[in-house]
Amino acid sequence: MVVDITNSRIFRRRSSTFTDPTNVLAIQELRSRILQDSSASTKHSSEDLHRIRHEDWWLDRFLASVNYDVDIAYAIILECLKWRRNFEVDRISLLTLKPLLDSQLMYLHGKDLQNRHILWIMMSKYKNGDDGFEKLFTFWMERHYMEYKGCQPLTVFIDMSGTGLKNMSFDAMKFIIHSSKYYYPNAIESIIIFDNPAILNASWKVIGSWLESSAANQRHDLLTFVTKLSVTHYIPKSHLLEHQGGTDTFKFTMDELAKCLPPPPPPKPSPKLIQQRMHSIDDTTNNNVTEFDFSSFQKRNVKFDEESTTKRAPSVSRRSSKGPKGRKSHIPPALRPLIENRVNAPNDDWSSNDFVSITPRDELRLEKLDGENDLLDVVLVKNQSSETPIMFKFKTTSPEKFRVRPSSGIVQPGGIEIIRVYLQYEYRHSWNKEKFILLTMETSSTDLESFSENFKTAINKAEFKFKCKLSENVKLDQPEERRSSFLLQQQQQSIMKDGFSLGGINFNMPLIILVLFLFLMFQFFYILQIRSDNALLRETLMSLSGQMKESIVQPQETIIEAVKTDL
Repeated sequence: MVVDITNSRIFRRRSSTFTDPTNVLAIQELRSRILQDSSASTKHSSEDLHRIRHEDWWLDRFLASVNYDVDIAYAIILECLKWRRNFEVDRISLLTLKPLLDSQLMYLHGKDLQNRHILWIMMSKYKNGDDGFEKLFTFWMERHYMEYKGCQPLTVFIDMSGTGLKNMSFDAMKFIIHSSKYYYPNAIESIIIFDNPAILNASWKVIGSWLESSAANQRHDLLTFVTKLSVTHYIPKSHLLEHQGGTDTFKFTMDELAKCLPPPPPPKPSPKLIQQRMHSIDDTTNNNVTEFDFSSFQKRNVKFDEESTTKRAPSVSRRSSKGPKGRKSHIPPALRPLIENRVNAPNDDWSSNDFVSITPRDELRLEKLDGENDLLDVVLVKNQSSETPIMFKFKTTSPEKFRVRPSSGIVQPGGIEIIRVYLQYEYRHSWNKEKFILLTMETSSTDLESFSENFKTAINKAEFKFKCKLSENVKLDQPEERRSSFLLQQQQQSIMKDGFSLGGINFNMPLIILVLFLFLMFQFFYILQIRSDNALLRETLMSLSGQMKESIVQPQETIIEAVKTDL
């Protein structure tokens, strides 16, 4: 009964997602962007391309994780596709994973009290630096995510009992977080840490700061620390092992693995049958598209001509901007007031030349908007020409801190491009020294990859430099509250180098070390001197003792000789 209820919930979630006209439009737009690349067949695996063409749920998972922002979802899914091809996700060998599976490092088994499947990770079976952790984690995530089509998130149970520093790996934990954010969006509902030793508390604080900055789900309660007394609030005793306070005697074996593997794929149909199915799909698609009511999009001011509704899915090209109105359907609602302020900015806030105008002039003001976890600002690029397109590229001194959407593109004559600059949450205290540059040029070329070469020889080109600052409405927590172990180490090194202050008195550490060294040397020589004096005293006492013995023995010998003489 519980399984039926769960399956019905999953079905309702899928159906509600795919029947929302706004979501359908976003899925079609994302699919068309990926497939319009002529080199897609060589960049991505055939399995992933098939999934993109025919499985809406996969695209919807990426879109839902970023509030259906097509630009950001497009960048994330491209990164995911690149990773899947390089990592060879579809070709992970069980033979290489067998030692880890036999050691019961990680496996799927049972459900928690919320009826979510549990991925068990026994960290005592792992040592920092061991190979295969990422592949094994991907193996289980891939099978669960594809089986339930991303609609049933996991509970990850990390058992830390009997572990120490040798078992803790920042790389492994970072991969788990990164995977749930970019490779398997919203695949993890919670991470339960069981019986964590006190020596690893600082490490988990650092990991917790990464989770708080997750832009994918914007949750701050993903980590939950439990003990034997509190773990039963999340996991039933029937699925807890004995050392965890439960009654489960389960032991993962290769037979259990066979139950988790997906069934073999069905035989491929004949070419004739495929052609018949394609004709049937085309007829159904044409009927659905011609009868589709686009009136529901009037609230978002998106218009389509009659030809586009019958021949192709409506799309807005990122590289051929028609201004803010043409892109409005893909801009999060929270950004629209900010963009309108930029569009209506006074002339003093614009920097212009013969072919391009941009705003702001020279400074980005990072703001905190509702619904956005990262700090952000927007840059507007307007093509002043009525004949020639312009190409642009936005660069930053720290690409690991900032996300730029789009970072390059083409603006058609008279068009406007909206560039969004996001400062990722984990870097919110290290923004003040960063700089940006926007390169623009007039060109008829559409090859963005050769931008650098074309920019060197371009006749009409311009550079715009920016600094950044925080807006007045942004209030950040104090950096000391979230100081990582790295910062603490830096502080210790600073103390060793520059000294410290106590009670208002400054102490210089090198001078203190020198004084201690001299004091120890004095003690050393003093002890040597005492030992030397003791040796001299000992010799004197021995000499006196010998003399006293001689003075006693000689009179006795004289008396004995005298007695012998008398006798």
